[in-house]
Amino acid sequence: MKENKSNKSIASKIFTMVLRSWWVILFMLICIIGYDMGIKKRKVAIIEMKAKYNNLLAQKNQDAAKKEDLSLKLLSQSDPSWIEQVLMKELGVVPENKIKVHFKN
Repeated sequence: MKENKSNKSIASKIFTMVLRSWWVILFMLICIIGYDMGIKKRKVAIIEMKAKYNNLLAQKNQDAAKKEDLSLKLLSQSDPSWIEQVLMKELGVVPENKIKVHFKN
């Protein structure tokens, strides 16, 4: 009987302590909810940043290939055959020993 009374008194003390400190429990719940929301936003931000990073890497690779192509074109500008090819392609100029043919639509 004595143990039963002591258990009840301990339970009632805990209950009264919880009732007196309800604001602490509420504050802890609010902190836990805020932390959880912050973690979720952080995970979303990390996924978005990884996607942007991958897009930038792909764009960097494309730009590097374009740069290499342009540098090759720049280096070949002193080549007479390249100059002749550009004149024929861009301006429609035909060498003296060739015949230019036009097709109608």
